[in-house]
Formats: sequence, C-alpha cells, structure tokens
Amino acid sequence: MDIFMALLFILTVLTVRFLSKWYKIFLIGLKIPGPLVLPMVGNIQMVSKLKPENLLLSLRNFREIYDQTYRLWLGPELWVFLHTPQETRDVLNNRNLSRPQAFQYLNALIGNGLLISEGNHWAMHRRILEPAFNINILNTFSESISSHSDILINKIRALGEKCLDTLLWVEICKYNLMKMKLILKLSIGESNELLFQRMTNPLLFPDIIYRLTPMYSELKKSLKIIHKLMSDIVQERQNYLATKEHSTAGKMGKTFLDTLLTPTNSGKVFSFQDIRDEVNTFVLAGVDTTTSAMCYVLYALAKYPQEQQKLSEEIQHIQQGCELSANVGFNELQKYKYLDLFMKECLRFYTVVPLTGRQTTSSTRIGGRVYPAGVTVWINLYGLAHDPHLFENPDQFRPLRFAEEKSLIAFSYLPFSGGPHICIGRKYALMIMKIMTIKILEQFQLVLVDPVEDLILMAEMVLKSKNGINLIFKEREKSTIIN
Repeated sequence: MDIFMALLFILTVLTVRFLSKWYKIFLIGLKIPGPLVLPMVGNIQMVSKLKPENLLLSLRNFREIYDQTYRLWLGPELWVFLHTPQETRDVLNNRNLSRPQAFQYLNALIGNGLLISEGNHWAMHRRILEPAFNINILNTFSESISSHSDILINKIRALGEKCLDTLLWVEICKYNLMKMKLILKLSIGESNELLFQRMTNPLLFPDIIYRLTPMYSELKKSLKIIHKLMSDIVQERQNYLATKEHSTAGKMGKTFLDTLLTPTNSGKVFSFQDIRDEVNTFVLAGVDTTTSAMCYVLYALAKYPQEQQKLSEEIQHIQQGCELSANVGFNELQKYKYLDLFMKECLRFYTVVPLTGRQTTSSTRIGGRVYPAGVTVWINLYGLAHDPHLFENPDQFRPLRFAEEKSLIAFSYLPFSGGPHICIGRKYALMIMKIMTIKILEQFQLVLVDPVEDLILMAEMVLKSKNGINLIFKEREKSTIIN
C-alpha cells in the first residue's frame, strides 16, 4: 500500500508539473493566429504532409495570410514562426535559447559540434576555433582553391558544350579540395536526406517509432561509413603532426583541423570524439551549404546574361591584360566590387539555409511578446529575404540594391545567420565562391539549357533544386577571355 501511495504521489506531481508547463504554453498559443487545429493532434496532419518542394510556398502563404507572427501546434508542442527582423534579432542575440528539439536529431551525424552545441561547450570551442578562419590562414588556401577550380574547368571542357547538372560537378570539386573520398559525399548526402525526413515529420519524432522504420537501418549504414572515413582523416593528420620533422607552429597560425589536434595555450586538449564532431560539422554545415550556394551563383550567371557580362568586364578590367589568373588571394578579391554585390544578391535571392530556429528555456521576451519555456520559435530566413516591406521588388534579381544608399534593416539579410552563432566559416565560403566564379568566367560563358524553365526549389537542410541546375558551359574565344 505504501508503494502504491508513493507511486500515486510521484505520478500526481509529474502530472501537475506537466500541466503547469503546458498550460502556460497553451495560453500563449491562444493569443497567436494560425491555421485551424484538430483536437489532440493540432496541425500534425498538415505538417507531416508537407514536401520539400512545397514547404517554401506554404511558409510564404502563411506569411502573407497572417502578415504577422503565426503558430502551428504539433500535439502539445507549440511552434511559432516569427515575422519581423526585430523578433529575429531578439532570438539570435539571446544566448539563453537552445537549439530546437528537431535539430537534436542531427546529433547522430555531427555529435556535439558547433552547429548544435550550447553553453560553455559551444563558447569554448568557438573561441578556440575562431583564429583558424582569420585572413592569414584563408590566404594559404587560395592556391589550392584555384588549382582545384582549374581541375574542375578541365573536366568540364573535356565533356564539351553539353548539358551538365552543375551540382554534381561542384560537389566533386569541393570534396576533392578537402581531400575526401566520393563515397563520403554520397553517404553524407543520404544521411542528410534521412535526417531531414525525420526532422520535418512529427510522426517520426519518437525514437520508439523511428527505430522501427527502414530509414533508421539506412541511416545506421551511412553513419557507419561517415564516422569510419572521418576517423581515418583525423587519425592520418594526427600521425602526420606527431612526426618530429613536422610542426604546425608558425606566423600564419594553425588550420582548422590542426587547431583541433594540438593543445591550446591553456593546455586544453580536444578528445577524439570532439575532433570528429567538429570535422563532421564543418563538412555538413560548410561543404553542403557552399556547394549549394555556388550552384545558384552559376545559375544566376546564366539566367541573367547582362550580369554575367558586367562581371566579365570587371574581371578584364582588374586583371589588365593578363591572359588567365593563376591564383587569386583573399586580399585581391577585395578589388572585385561588383562581384561582391552579385554574391550578396545571390545569397539573398537563393537563401541557402531557408529556416533556422531556437527553443525557449525560460520566460523570454521576443518582440512584444513573452514566451514561456518550451516554445520552439522558427525564423523564416527565406521569407525575410523576400519580404516586400524589407526589400524593394524582392522577386527581382538586382545586385545594385546592395550599393544603394538606403541601408538594410538589421537582421533582414542573414545568409550566414547572425548574433553570436553567426557562421564561423563565412569568409572562407565567400572566398571559395568568388575564386571559382572568377576562374570559370575567365574561360566559359554560361547558358541555360532551357531559358524558360523555372527552378523547383526544395527546402531541405539546404535549398536545393528538384529539377537540378542544368547549364551549358560555352568556351570563350581566346580573343575574348582577357583583353
């Protein structure tokens, strides 16, 4: 009887705590507009039916319908989709918010890397890794980026002037640049798709259900390959640094992986798990996003030939008669002013990471509303970048908008997120994209295979095109390469 009463007491306490927490969430949810909900399940039936190719359209429709912050219910879980740059600023600058529960499923792939880690763990890793992305270090990679761009150009030239799906070739270039095997690219791609399916389907959230699905078995196979290959890469570099004749010390500083593999000045030593987590994060968050962004840069060049012509003229003007550039350093890239405007507009128009989010851990003011703990807030980065209240004629591709005197509203343009968690590798990503663009435009004119075909954009981990990005690379005549 005593045991029964004890269990009853514990159950009662847990029930009261749950209802007390949920009641606060329920009250705030009542004050926020949103689509009709069904008893018990909320909007699960609607969310679970969304496909990547119609997710952006659905979010855009909701944004236009409500013209303010709106909500979705996933059973007792409240998802709030923020509307304004001010709300976005409050979220991204708040260090007390955690990553949404849906992001935690990425732990299977990237462990506790910078993308999803929090608190002191995140702060320490970020502080230690930040110097690996300074200008001196970035300059050491320019030659390698240029040479791998040349390899890509030679492969494209060998195929002749025929239709190419740009994504595949840019992916191969990026993984070759990082000296990673093609099977790793395939395994990471498959894992991304499987994890995204789970992250966007509330029916797959419970582990007990997900582990009964074929997706779980497929994910385990891909992760086994990824973790083995990543461990081999780390171990190989570790062995290299352990030899007496090699040292990472120098005026330039240490690269990303070498920073992880060598003790800090304070004596901090990363565990092998920490190192692998950060390397996996770098590949997932860095390579895939940069590859996707570069594909949209190439597409925009072909889609808007007048912009391609302006960039070609800028390259000719800066290089002043040199036949071809052998190497473009980080500092030299600062001369390419129109290229910088073009890149900014590409990253706005094709928002590579369309959605990000946080979860409240305590009572939190966002905009003019106070949210209790346990609310997931989403930032529609794509929606902000295409909001007519924030950008004039947002559906027009116009790089010069970034040169106009009218300043951007803070936290309306976030290609690399913002606040303390802004992308650590943003300068590196832009350097790769700019060098590749210069090298390709020196030798090719880009043309759309079908000028009237529109891209079918899919909001997955990164923005993708369902129908591919199909271009023709036409060899420039020698007399028109550089005059």
